[in-house]
Amino acid sequence: MSVKLQPNMTQNARDLRICEDYWAYDNQSDYIAHVETVCEKYEISSPVLFAIIAQCYVYLDDVVCEYCGYPCPLEVPADIPYMRAKDGWLCAICEHALWRTDKERK
Repeated sequence: MSVKLQPNMTQNARDLRICEDYWAYDNQSDYIAHVETVCEKYEISSPVLFAIIAQCYVYLDDVVCEYCGYPCPLEVPADIPYMRAKDGWLCAICEHALWRTDKERK
């Protein structure tokens, strides 16, 4: 039950550590301060930080699509408590398929 990181093939160990540190945000403290801390630690700017984390696929292993089992992707740390609090989740493909099925029935 955790956040999983799947780095891009071009990312190195340092990039992965940067992603791990970024995604370790606790959703309780100041987000901007967290970003600044990660940037200071690795001596990078925030645009570089966001370019690095954008290359890493991040998902929750405990929130999966109700139909196909696809893990829930994350875009920002604030998604973590939000997605875990939901009663259920559908990936975009299954949600679209169900919408089309419901629409065709009407």
